[in-house]
Amino acid sequence: MNLRFVRSHEGSPDADHTSRKTQEKMKQVVLRVDDAAYEKFMGMVSLCPQVEVLNVYDAGSKGLTMDVFVVTAIREMRQMQAFRYPCDYAYLMVAMNDGVVKGLPYFYSPKDFLDYLRQSDFDGLPGRTTIYDTIAKVKGRYPDWTFTDAPKASEALRRKNLVKQFLSAMMRAQSRRPDGLSDES
Repeated sequence: MNLRFVRSHEGSPDADHTSRKTQEKMKQVVLRVDDAAYEKFMGMVSLCPQVEVLNVYDAGSKGLTMDVFVVTAIREMRQMQAFRYPCDYAYLMVAMNDGVVKGLPYFYSPKDFLDYLRQSDFDGLPGRTTIYDTIAKVKGRYPDWTFTDAPKASEALRRKNLVKQFLSAMMRAQSRRPDGLSDES
């Protein structure tokens, strides 16, 4: 089993505020637990109120692996400063919803997409309105996108190339570690 854990501070009067503030200091940990030890392990985890089990996956689950690849790819793009404008994140959402890679999550709203990114401790993200407005400008399916705001050809190409950079970064993440788990601490 693969497990994702996050420390939690629920139940306090300022749980919402405290939770948001402490998320910056929280760690997400991915562990593999043998099925024979799973019940004992979960019993030990339940004794620690600062730990919250977010997800439990079977070891072969593609969802967890794809999440790790997506996060790794976005981190790489951020380091390369590929996101020139806050609205650039929206192009990734549209591409993911277009199914550019099988197994990527589908987002029903910009809020879902931003929550997904915030779960991975990304900061400096655009607001929902920015994502909504940008999505409304994209017509068609990737790579045949057209844009209603009629950008110059170079800007339209830059927007499409963001997705190419994302796909390349995903491939690099997959090739570095086939199971999607990092040896780095």
